[in-house]
Formats: sequence, C-alpha cells, structure tokens
Amino acid sequence: MASVSVDQFMRFCSDSNIDHKQIGDSMRKYLLSYQRTIERKGAFKVLFGEVFINWDYIERNLPKMDCMHWITVFKYFDFSKVGMGRSVLFNIQKHLKTLGLEGMDIVCRVFLLTNMNYIASQYGLERLLCEYEVQDAYNKSLHYFALCADASFDMVDITAVFCQIMKECDVDETGMERQIQFVNLREEELSASFKMKQIRMMGGRPRLRSKLADIKKEVRSVVDMDEFDSWGRVIKFPNVFSLHMKHRLYFLMSQVHIPSPLEHVSSITNDGYVCKALESATVQKPDVDILYKVITSLKLMDEPFKELHDFRCECTGAFPVTQLGTMRLNDMLHMYVCAYQNPLVWKDVWKLLVPLLSHQVIRDVETFTHKRPFNYKAVLAIMNGL
Repeated sequence: MASVSVDQFMRFCSDSNIDHKQIGDSMRKYLLSYQRTIERKGAFKVLFGEVFINWDYIERNLPKMDCMHWITVFKYFDFSKVGMGRSVLFNIQKHLKTLGLEGMDIVCRVFLLTNMNYIASQYGLERLLCEYEVQDAYNKSLHYFALCADASFDMVDITAVFCQIMKECDVDETGMERQIQFVNLREEELSASFKMKQIRMMGGRPRLRSKLADIKKEVRSVVDMDEFDSWGRVIKFPNVFSLHMKHRLYFLMSQVHIPSPLEHVSSITNDGYVCKALESATVQKPDVDILYKVITSLKLMDEPFKELHDFRCECTGAFPVTQLGTMRLNDMLHMYVCAYQNPLVWKDVWKLLVPLLSHQVIRDVETFTHKRPFNYKAVLAIMNGL
C-alpha cells in the first residue's frame, strides 16, 4: 500500500509541475491541494511564497483518493510538535477526550482527514479509528460529529490552523526517499522485463540471428553512422559517462534549431576529450527512440515560458476537446520540443508522444516553428536542471 501511495504522490508532483525531490515541501503541497474548506492559494503563498504550481490542474483535474491513501501518507508525518493552543485543535482534542481517546496522538490527523476532498468526513474518521483498533469506531465517529455540531465555522481560522500544522510538523524525508527509490527501481525492472520480452518476440530464431547480423552489416549505409550506438562508438565516451548523459549530448548535437550546439556542451560535461570529439559529431538523422526518451524526461518545475502558451493557443486547434482536457503542461512542453526537432524525424517522434497527427496539426506546427524561433535556452535549462 505504501508503494502505491508513493506512486500516486509522484504522479501528482509531475502533473502539478513541482519537484518531488524536495520531499518535505512537496508533501505539504500535496496535502494542501486536497484540503476542502481552506483558502488554498492564500495558504500556499504563506507557506511557500511565490513558487510556481499548476493551479489549473489542482482546481480541475485532481484524481480522487480514498481514506487509506491518506492514512498511509500521514505515516510520513510527525505531528507531535504541533501546538494545540488554537480553538479548532483544542476542540478536536476535547471531543476525542470525551470519547475516551485522549491518549492517542491523532488530533492533526482528524483535522486533515475530515477536511479532505472526495472523502465523507464521518467515514474518514471511522476508517482512521479502525486503523488505531478503536472499538465501535462507527458510533464513536457519529458521536464525535454530534459534539462538533454547534461549533462555528470560520474558513480564515481553519486556513490558519492548516498553515500552523504544516509549519510545525516534520516529514520523514528519509523514509519517503527510500520508497521513491523503490518505486523507481520497480519501474525500471518492469521496463527492462518488457524490453527483453519484446526482443525475444522480434529477434527471430536463435540460429538465424548471426546470419541476420551479417546481412545487416553488409547493407550498412552512411546514414547508419547517425544511429546512437554507432555515434557513441565514434565518440568513445569514458566509462564514467552515464547513458542518460550520453543521450543528452546526442540530443544536443541533433538540434537543427540551435545555432551553435557545441557552445552548450559545457553545460552537460566539461570533459575536454569529449568536447573535442563532438566538434565533428553532428547528427544528421537522429534516432527517434533517443529523442523520445530525452524529450519525455523533461519536467517543467517553474513558470511556463511564453512560447509554450503561444504553442498551446496556435497548434492545438485541431485536437479534440476531451484530449486537450487531459493534457498537462509537461505534455505541451514535450510537443513543443518535438516540433523543433529535425524535419526528417519530428513527425515520428510526435506520433510516439501523441497519436494524433492530422494534416491540420502538421500545418499548424510547421507554421508555428517557421515564424517563431526555438526557445532553446529555456529547454536546455530544463534539461540541465534535472
């Protein structure tokens, strides 16, 4: 259950354009986004200042989460240092004492869980009490809300209490980081497993492989020199270079809309030998798979640059409304970067990103790229910031 909750948290970070590596702040933003009766934007500004977050996604497209998800998320929070001086928290503590639950440190959990979007407050409290093995949890949850019935409601006060809790609580960043690493490792293993199955299905019978390799070697053309594997053998990268870094360098050297790609190599590596080798290593017809991997790895964690808004306005007119409604800022970023790839391959990369590529879309994209220069500085900053 923990890995499922962590996976959902990482999806939220990606869709709301925040960095999940900043675990403490990201977890607090996660809770804030799902609170029902608070001034979310005001609380966000108090807690995090003028930091960017995708409010359009938060206000329109948040997925529904159940009680167990939030109970699992709360395990990564330590609320023991939160003061109970405010009337809202004091009253919760008093009502829990009336129910005979004064020895349990669940005041903040009760406050947050009963104010979660998409969850009935009474059911949320009942499920929380069941988690702590409280007998007759259903009737106790009903009794609790009966005690709360005559309490006044003040959104400003509730917002202030939420901000206090978020400021004073601690997040188990180490435990969360271990879970994130576990989820990432599991995804990598699954991806490798599917790739091996695909190789087995498409590789042909073993006794024919050596002969097939010989045939391919004979028909190898000059164009094949631009394939990533051949290109990498020509460069002869040092062993310390990761595959991710090699992909980024290959992506950079394949860019036709960047005036001098070599000038930006130093932002990726300072290795003198590699920088020298790249002087004669431009890519005329890049590997579609490598471009796709690099483009989809780009994650926007800041205010979208102007060209991205213009691209959305001018190049998505032929998209169905339902498809546009499911697209995130990162999807727009990926399509924008794809539009400026080599004219020989950009359509192939686009079809991997989005299954829709009509004549109207092609016309809109090519018109856009013809009249507007590529904001490569913003894209390279995003790529190098990961």
